[in-house]
Parts: sequence; structure tokens; C-alpha cells
Amino acid sequence: MMRDDVYHLIDQERKRQSVKWAGKHEWGWGDCSSHDVAEEVKSAVLTEECGEVARAVLDRNKTELRNELVQVAAVAVAWLEGMR
Repeated sequence: MMRDDVYHLIDQERKRQSVKWAGKHEWGWGDCSSHDVAEEVKSAVLTEECGEVARAVLDRNKTELRNELVQVAAVAVAWLEGMR
């Protein structure tokens, strides 16, 4: 897979996360790029996604592994986007 393809997948996932988590929810307001979501929550989200990577590895599911790695990268990008 080419780097541009990877970045495109991450960008698509960022857009999906942004839409899914738009607005107020029990952990704040917005996705992991939001200043209204605590870093403890962002850390939990990233850790949860890493756990799903581990599960895909254990299951030897390459398709799911790729999907989960994209989600890990997108959460990390979102967190970076929100840093001051």
C-alpha cells in the first residue's frame, strides 16, 4: 500500500470520527481533536483502539488489522490536531 493511500484512509476515518462524535456526549463535546474532551478520555479511546489492533493480530485477521490500524492513526491525528 502506498503512503498516499494510507493517508487517504486516515483522512477518511478522521472525517467519519468527526461526524460520529459531533456534538455533546457523556465524555465532553466533539471528537479527540476537541478541547472539550479530557486527555484521559482521549488516552482511553486510543488504548481501546490499540486493543482492537491486538485482537485482530490474535485473530490473524489482516483486513480487520488494517482497519484498526487506520483507526489508531486517525485517533492519534485527531489528538495532535487539538493540541495547543
